[in-house]
Order: sequence, then structure tokens, then C-alpha cells
Amino acid sequence: MASSAVEMESARRTFLAAGQRHPQRGLVRPVVLESWERSHGHDVDPDRIEARFLGHHQHVPLLVTCADGVLDEFVTADPGAGCSVALLDAAGVVRARRDCDGALAGLLDGLHLVPGYGYAERTVGTTAASIALHEQADVAIDGAEHYHSQLMCLAEAAALVRRPDSGEPCGVVVVICHAGDRSPLQLPLARMLARRVTERLAGEPQRRPRAVLDQFTGADGPYGEWVLATDGDVVLTNAATRQLEVADQRVLSDLVLADLVLGDVSTEHVDLPSAGCVEVSVEAVHLDGELVGCVLTGAPAGRRRLPGQPESVRRQGSHVAPTTRRDFAEDLRAASRREHTEASIQANRELLSPYLRAQQEVVASIRQGRNHLLIGEPGVGKRTLLVGRFRDAYPAGRVVTVDCGSDAEELSAPGRTPLVAPERRPHLLLLHGMNMLSPVGARRLDEVLRPLVASSTPPLVVGCIDTPAVDATRPYGLLLRHFHQMTRIPALRYRADEVGEIALAILRRLSGRRSLRLSLQVIRVLEGYAWPGNISELEDVLRYVVARKPLGEVQAPDLPQLCFQGRARRMSMLESAQCDAIIQALYESNGNRYKAAAMLGIARSSLYRKIDAFGISYIA
Repeated sequence: MASSAVEMESARRTFLAAGQRHPQRGLVRPVVLESWERSHGHDVDPDRIEARFLGHHQHVPLLVTCADGVLDEFVTADPGAGCSVALLDAAGVVRARRDCDGALAGLLDGLHLVPGYGYAERTVGTTAASIALHEQADVAIDGAEHYHSQLMCLAEAAALVRRPDSGEPCGVVVVICHAGDRSPLQLPLARMLARRVTERLAGEPQRRPRAVLDQFTGADGPYGEWVLATDGDVVLTNAATRQLEVADQRVLSDLVLADLVLGDVSTEHVDLPSAGCVEVSVEAVHLDGELVGCVLTGAPAGRRRLPGQPESVRRQGSHVAPTTRRDFAEDLRAASRREHTEASIQANRELLSPYLRAQQEVVASIRQGRNHLLIGEPGVGKRTLLVGRFRDAYPAGRVVTVDCGSDAEELSAPGRTPLVAPERRPHLLLLHGMNMLSPVGARRLDEVLRPLVASSTPPLVVGCIDTPAVDATRPYGLLLRHFHQMTRIPALRYRADEVGEIALAILRRLSGRRSLRLSLQVIRVLEGYAWPGNISELEDVLRYVVARKPLGEVQAPDLPQLCFQGRARRMSMLESAQCDAIIQALYESNGNRYKAAAMLGIARSSLYRKIDAFGISYIA
């Protein structure tokens, strides 16, 4: 170790000088010297911070949740400690930071040591965190031991946070102070905080199930007959639920799992295969401000009335709406009814969104590991929905995409590797464009799928068919036996109320950091267009706008001419008559789709297809 800061700085300059990379061994510790050499090999600029913002996790990992609590407790207990504490994950990305010194906090902000920025060794060179992660040991470095000149004003101590089950490092806690304020207590403090985070990690998995179990045991109140609860891994059911048919239990468990992943807690009507239309209510379970589970209570529709559900939501359709004089200001007069009003709005959104129901089915299949078949017109967002929800459920999962139009006939060629190698982490096999399969390609794909789905760690197989209906006589009909469930993704023209939200999401992705927004007039124009190309066409239109609009509010003249040429699709007289007949049959059967199909004299599959096509909501 250097005998003085001057000697250490001299050794650092000698190292950086051309032609001499090995200073005297007595001046620089071996671990620091090795880190300098690795930093030099990564071409780290020693005079400019090149840390880049890598983003935040959409779902906060358990490590960050536990570390936030520990760091908050430390800062609250000793706000004048004169240091900053930070958490970096195993990849060297800053995930949390707390400050006890305003001047030091400003300095760290200028050095980009803030949550979301990558601070690995290949980015900023030698730091206490990079050495600790590389050497798998706690370490402290001071001043000139940093490879980067702008970090020489800091003294750091880093201690590893290890996984309770395997002991593998999953992050590192760093205690940072000014180089002139360094103390021999920095490293013990870092070790104490890392030990607290590890202890909380060990106890956190039990806290979540206990919180869900506590709310589950108290949920069997006067409004609910069936009660289900989940923390994402296990579904709990009460005695009344276990008396239902197996298919009914599966529908309810899928619903509570989907609501947990989507964060959508609401009141809604659900069709059960054997119990008819039922009313369910989903409540969130929070722990330290984080959603950790959901509890579902339900009963047959005629047995209870959920509080705060207005008649206009319960009975849909203008021909069955109440004819009495309505007081539109009723919900505004009582402040105590605001929560019920919000629940009613959410329930109405649920009723009017076939896409949201399709989204719930996809999420439930992903959590349950059921092979799924997605059908719908080209460009409706089948693959985007699937991959996005799979990443939400399994951030570290692997996705393998097979283009059935070009890759399927080469799958069983000599020397071809398997689609998905056996591994423990969740993996998704996406079969894109199954309707493009040839007879030979379908047969070869079937030969590859059979051993995969029968393996000890089978992948989640999801197929996409770019047609509005399934034709079992086509070559892909040979593969239908591999799928457990089918979901139809509605076309964009049947989701006019979602066009604005989808357009805003696409615009944010395409515009990057530029400040672009859509005016209300533009949203109305987009909602009025038929979108024969679905979401793909909408994305092309917004890409055209982004290329010609640097920033500001997008106005109607900024849109291409095609958005003003086509009109929204209108139902023909025959389709209008069919829609009215279906609504009337659903109303007379109290929302039971099986009875409604029998009354109309059509197959249930035909009724489901027309309900999705016309955007008809549930009626009870």
C-alpha cells in the first residue's frame, strides 16, 4: 500500500505513462494494480466519466427492496454521518443511494454515481465495488488508488451482499466519503449494512406469503363465498372454492394470477364453464408499499350485489338501460363514495376491453406454464404482448423465436441444434407465422416439439397464427395438439378506445428523449381511422411523424394523408342485427354465454368469435 498520497499519485501516473505499466510493487497493492491493468485493457478514459444511464427495472427486485429499507434506516438513525451509502447489483449498476452530506451528494451526482447508471470496471475503472465483485471479497480503496482521476477525491469501502440460499454475491454495499474524511470504520460499516441486507433477503420470502395468508384468512366475509389468494407462486383456496368444478377453479385461479401480474384490481363479471355468470372482486395485498399478492372473492351473480356498482355498469345496452330520471351529480355529492366510483370506472373499463381480457389469459398461461395459441389479424400485436408479459413475469428468462415461414423446414436438418437447450431458467419458444407452414415444415416442427414438451424442463410454447380463425385442415393443424389454450387478439379497429394509449406508448419509444406529444385533435383523427394494417400501420404513421417533427405537440397537419382518407369501419345492417340479437340473448340469459348460444342456435365458438369481433361486453 502506498506510504503517502503523493507516492500513490506518482505510481498512478507512472502506470498511465506509455511504456511503463508496472510501478513498484511496494507502492500499490496487488488487487489495485490488477484492477488498473484490467481498466487499461478495457480502454477506460482516465480523465472523463463515461458512465451511461441503463434504466431502472420495471419491477423492483427483492434485493433493491431490502436494501432500500436498510439504507433508509441507517440515514434516519444517523443523518449526520457525513457519508453516502449506495447499492450496486452484480452487473455494477447503481440501484440505490442515500446521502448524509449535501456537498458529497452533489459531487456524486456530477460523477454520475446515481441509480440507473452503469458503474462497472469497464466503464469507470477501479472502484471499491468493482474490486469487491471481481475478487469476491470486501475491500476499501482510497484516493489515488482509483484509476479515474475524477474519483481520486473519494474514499470507498465495499462489502458483498450474498444470496441466502446459495451464498453467491448478488450485489455490493458501498460506503463513500471525501478522501480527507476517510476512516478505518468505513469497511466495518459497509459490512454491517451488507449483513443487514442479507438478513432481510433471507427473511423477506417468508414475509410475503404471510402477508397474503393473513389477508386470505380474513377475506371470507359477508360478500364472498369463494376466496382465492396468490403471491405469484402458490394459489390458496377456501373450502367453498374447492367444491367447484375443476374448470371453474382454473378460471378463477387464472384470473387472480393475471390480476397480480397486471396490477389490475377491480370488480368484474366472469363466465365460469359450469357456474354461469359470477361476480368477483380482487383486492391487492401490499407490503412496504409493494404489491405482493392478490385476494379474490366471488359468488354467483344473483346471490350478492357488490357495493358501489351502478346499474348502468351492471346492465349494459341502451335498450335495457334504466328509463327513470338519472341524477348525474349523485356520485359527486358524497365524498365517501369516491372509492366506489373509481371501482365502477375500472369495472366499466374491464367490461369494454376485449383486449384486456385477452391480456389476462396470456398472463395466466405464462404463470401456469400452459402452451398457448394466439390468433388474430397480422399486426395486432400478438408477439409484442406475449414477449412483454413474459419479460414482466421472468426478467431473466430466455426467448427463442422461430419464423415458421422460413426456419421450420431446416429444424431437423443434420447438425441443427435443438430449439431450446435444457436449462433451469424459464424459457419461451415463440412460433411466429404458423399459418405460413408447409406440410413438410409442419411435420418437421412436430418432430422437434414432441421431445421438447416431454422433457423434464419443457419450454413454454406459444404459437401465433395471423388469421382471425383457426383452420384445422391447414398444415399447422398437426401442431394444435401441443397447445392447451387459444386466445383471439382483437383487431385495432375494434379497440378504438385504446388507440390513443397505444399511440402514446409507440411515440415514446420512437422519439427517444425528444419531447413529443399528441394533441387531442390528433388522437381523435387516429381513433377515426379504420387501421387495416393494425398496430404495424399505426407504428409506420408515427415513425413518419417522428422523422418530420423534431419536438413539440403533434398536430393534425403533421399526419400523413392516409389518416384522413379512410373512415372508421361501420357495421353493416346484417352485423348490426346480429349484434343486437347477441346482446338481447345475453341479457335474457343473465350473461350466460352457453344459454345464449343455445337460444341463438349457434355454436359457442361462433358466439365467442362474434362477441370479440363486435366488442360486446359482459351482461348480467
